[in-house]
Amino acid sequence: MRIGVRIAAAAWAAFMALPASAACSGPVAEPAPQTPLEEAFARALARDRYADSAGQANDWRALLARAERAGGVGARWDVRGQTRLAWSLDYSDQAEAALEVGERTLVQIAQAGLTGSALEAEALTVMATILTDTKQIARAEDSARRALVLAEATSGAQSAAASFAHNGLGTVAYAQGRYSEAEREYGIAADLAARCQDPADPAVVNQMASHAGTLFMVGQLEAALAEAKRAANHAAAHLPEDSPLQTLALGNLGAILLTTGRYAEAQKALARVVELEGTYQAESWHYRAISLSNYAGVLRRLGRLEEAETLWLEAAQFHERASIGRDPASASFPLRNAADAAQERGDLAVARERRDAAVAIVDKALPEDDPERARTHMERALTRLAQGNAQGALAEAVPAMTVLRSRFEADDVRRMPLEIGEARILAALGRQEEAWARVQSVAQRLETRLLDAAASRGDLVRFAPTFAPGFAVAADLALRTGREEAAFRYLQLANMSDIVVVTREVAARAAAANAQTADLVRNFQDRLYRRRALERENSFALSAGEGPRAARLAAEIAANDTEIAALGTRLAREVPSLRTLGSPEPVALADYRAGLAPDEALVAPLLLEDHVVTILVTREGLAWGQSAQPRSTVRGQLRTLRASLDPASPRAIAGEPPVFAYEAAHGLYQALFPDELAEILASHRDLVYFAGGDLAGLPPALLVRESVGRDGGQVDPGQVAWLVREHSVRVAPSLLMGEQASRSEAGRRRFLGVGASVRGPSGSAGVDLSDLAPLPGAARELEALASVFGQDRATLLVGEEAREEALAALPLEDYDILAFAVHGLAGGTRAGLEEPALVLAPGRGEGAAADGLLMASEVMRLRLDADWVILSACDTASGGAPGAPIFAGLAAAFLHAGARSLLVSHWPVRDDVAAQLVVRAVEEHARGRAAARALQSAQLELIAGRGPEGAAQPGNWAAMVLVGH
Repeated sequence: MRIGVRIAAAAWAAFMALPASAACSGPVAEPAPQTPLEEAFARALARDRYADSAGQANDWRALLARAERAGGVGARWDVRGQTRLAWSLDYSDQAEAALEVGERTLVQIAQAGLTGSALEAEALTVMATILTDTKQIARAEDSARRALVLAEATSGAQSAAASFAHNGLGTVAYAQGRYSEAEREYGIAADLAARCQDPADPAVVNQMASHAGTLFMVGQLEAALAEAKRAANHAAAHLPEDSPLQTLALGNLGAILLTTGRYAEAQKALARVVELEGTYQAESWHYRAISLSNYAGVLRRLGRLEEAETLWLEAAQFHERASIGRDPASASFPLRNAADAAQERGDLAVARERRDAAVAIVDKALPEDDPERARTHMERALTRLAQGNAQGALAEAVPAMTVLRSRFEADDVRRMPLEIGEARILAALGRQEEAWARVQSVAQRLETRLLDAAASRGDLVRFAPTFAPGFAVAADLALRTGREEAAFRYLQLANMSDIVVVTREVAARAAAANAQTADLVRNFQDRLYRRRALERENSFALSAGEGPRAARLAAEIAANDTEIAALGTRLAREVPSLRTLGSPEPVALADYRAGLAPDEALVAPLLLEDHVVTILVTREGLAWGQSAQPRSTVRGQLRTLRASLDPASPRAIAGEPPVFAYEAAHGLYQALFPDELAEILASHRDLVYFAGGDLAGLPPALLVRESVGRDGGQVDPGQVAWLVREHSVRVAPSLLMGEQASRSEAGRRRFLGVGASVRGPSGSAGVDLSDLAPLPGAARELEALASVFGQDRATLLVGEEAREEALAALPLEDYDILAFAVHGLAGGTRAGLEEPALVLAPGRGEGAAADGLLMASEVMRLRLDADWVILSACDTASGGAPGAPIFAGLAAAFLHAGARSLLVSHWPVRDDVAAQLVVRAVEEHARGRAAARALQSAQLELIAGRGPEGAAQPGNWAAMVLVGH
């Protein structure tokens, strides 16, 4: 997916009458208006030059015509008016008309004897932007450089005039793809604007937002996000809602949040931008196209592909109506994203049509050696490959990759995915060893990036769309060329997610030399999580236009950063090995095989573009097989399967049993468990399922080994060949977690049960909980669990006692098994809920500890030492927010807190079914049965009809999965 970061037109700097600053040159002296006409000019110049630029252009035309009829106005006033007219025309996509006015103004300056003045510097900067937009780059650069020399000569190097000129140079450099140079110029402009201009001048936000955009383009994501936040905070504090600079700042912030994986924040920011632009800047087609395309990108990340595709096509139409020549490749982005969407759903003909249209745009607008043109051609080459034309794909790929290798560094995220694509083309042509050499080179660079303990989270998220598919191709080619060890390593790298970082953080704490150092490590990690939470809240405040709240949160972030820096310094001194411990390292194949039980097998499917590869590891060795189902088909089956399990489906709401997608479940079994592996699978009862991406959300137990012959109808679940009949399953979010024995023997374990019904209409910060049904079975479930352990070994917090304060007062590290029979909420699923949470009873005091919501960030601060944490709640396997990786929300939080294994759900669970399933699994486990087999036994009981009515339906018994050991 491609995003567009908005780089604004050069700001109209009101530097003619700025207050002096200790760090800045004083303002240029200007005569006061002497006549009513000059006063009219002064009032027009005082208007917000960004608001309604098309309307202002018309007003300036009328005012200048009025002056001409009246016999003219002073030369200085006329020049300023003509310059403002040129800028307003350009900013409203009337670049050709702006060029005519700008050239006439420069002639007028010379005739009036104003050559070498600050007015000429201003006019030259405006002309630099206009010339850029009309693709006269050489003239634009000359104009911008002359403007800077004049600005510094007339106003000083530390002045608003110099800020304006540096901004013009940045605009010219950006249009040529010289992003490092553009970043430097925009950075100078932003610094000068912040120090030398009135805070209420929109130009200050313009310079900051433009700088944020170029920081993003040069790969400095954390710095880009910080600068975008500075721009948005400044806009919220100093500008009105209808200012285009509000949308510029929020648009850049949303785009950068999108690339750093903060999708819920990005969605709110970009939705606000689309709304504001539609209301106040309806004719700004270029910027509206970028904003709409970025918003579509967020929807894509949230799984709303159909909506995203529609918006991308609308954005492409907006680009057709725009006349701005700046960054001409941006017009191709929505078409290329829409082509990705079509290809993802398997419509290759439509994808190819859109690729052709995008290529036509870049071929017309960009030179042959432009990297964006090369990328567009390379993307079409890969669509040709998907259409079966590998030879044609190679012919287009070779010149494109020559350009990309010459223009991008080897570890550039814009180059590496396409190098991987080139390897796929070579493999399709039978050149396997050549393909392996090519992909291995890229995979090694990606691995260095992924395993760098110093890499920022934002940087890792930016590379995330490349990590998984890149390592998957590397694993596939390693298998095909007989390199099992490499294949196993790349398999692990392909499936790494947020939860890997969490488990390694726990290991780092455990490795600390003493309790004091362990607490120091933990406090440092908690501070980092706190920063994410504060940043998230600040983003939402900005999106809601809550300036004071955003300012308060920005101050809290700064204070928290001071603590992080101090703790980091101490850790570097006291725990120098922490950087190594904090970096996940894949386990060797031989070591992993040795840790497997005789009946145990690792099943690890990898979803590639045109097929599925499944790796099977046992104590005896590694085997692999493949199916020819393309990624689009498998994803379609996953969507069909999940839709048939949705408790909110029309049939379920009407009280009818949902029709399970048996054929999709069978098709997925065939794709993930190919025939080549059948014999080995049959001799290994216990499966360890290890998958990432879309496949991570699939509970393997409900796959169907044999076709039922029809989809829907009267199928008896008790007669279906479910995978769970032959195999127990546990999910491994990472292979890094070796087996850890329970610290206490069965029968001597301590149990803590927490359960509550919903009371009151709302929870924290007005989160509406009125739609949550009571959980009458929660107390019965927990009492039944407590009876397994004995009253002297069990503690229950039920109903009104299930409060955060009561939980915090217990010695939680003393409990071996914890169960939460409560409602679970995924982050971003309801207003005011910005992270996942468990619903407890409201507290008796005030503040976060009494809000009745145990947030994931609060879970992370718990101190656990538990063999099992059972989350008998809805949707507890999901990520922390829409679009987040599976097992990265509450699951990750409990692992961070010290749990070794989890029982979590993939979708809402029926109260009575969950109660029986959990109790029976714990009973079997307490008798000495392994956790995965205990869960399997409980599921088989329900399938056999020994449970509540309807419990045999897979939507009831299959939701809960065992994660960990």
